[in-house]
Amino acid sequence: MFSISSPLISMRSSIFRQSNRLFSQYAKNEQIFLHSIEGTTIASLSKDPKATSLGTVTGSTAAIVPTNFKTNPTFVSILHETVSKTIQNDFSFIVEAGANANTYMPIYDFRHTPNYGRIPEVDNIFGYVQVDAEGKIVPGTYESNNLYRLCNGESGIIKLSDFLYSEVQKACENSS
Repeated sequence: MFSISSPLISMRSSIFRQSNRLFSQYAKNEQIFLHSIEGTTIASLSKDPKATSLGTVTGSTAAIVPTNFKTNPTFVSILHETVSKTIQNDFSFIVEAGANANTYMPIYDFRHTPNYGRIPEVDNIFGYVQVDAEGKIVPGTYESNNLYRLCNGESGIIKLSDFLYSEVQKACENSS
C-alpha cells in the first residue's frame, strides 16, 4: 500500500489554506478588508483585491491610524461622487433631514456618530446637503468638505452607513 508522509500532507494543506486566504477583515471595522499584495497591505471596502482601495497601511494592521495609513486620492474622489449622486436615498440621512428643514445638513462618517442635535467634528464630515422646507434632501446640492479625513487619530478609519457602504463598494469594484 502506498503512503504519503504526514509532513508532506501538512505542507500541502497549509499552502492550500494560504492560497484561499486572499484577504482578512480589519478587526476594528467589519467594512474594511485588508489585502496583502507584494509586501504591501491595501485597505479596501471590497473582498476583491482589484477594487479601488482606500489606501495603504504600513507596519502593523492592528490599528489603522494616520501615522501608518496613506490615503488613495482616487478613492476620495469616488467617495464624494457616490455620496453626491446617492445621498438622497440613504434612509439614515433621510430621517435626519426630517429634523433639519431649511438647513445645510452635514453628511458624516459613522466611525463616530454625533449625539442627537450635535454637529460632528469637521474631519468626520464628508460634506453638506441642502434640506428643503419639508425636511427633504435636495438632490444635486452635495458639497464636499475638504477637511474630511479618511483616517483620523481619534476615530480611526472610515465607516459608512449601510446604504453608502453598499453604493461606494460597488463604485470601487466597478472602477477597477
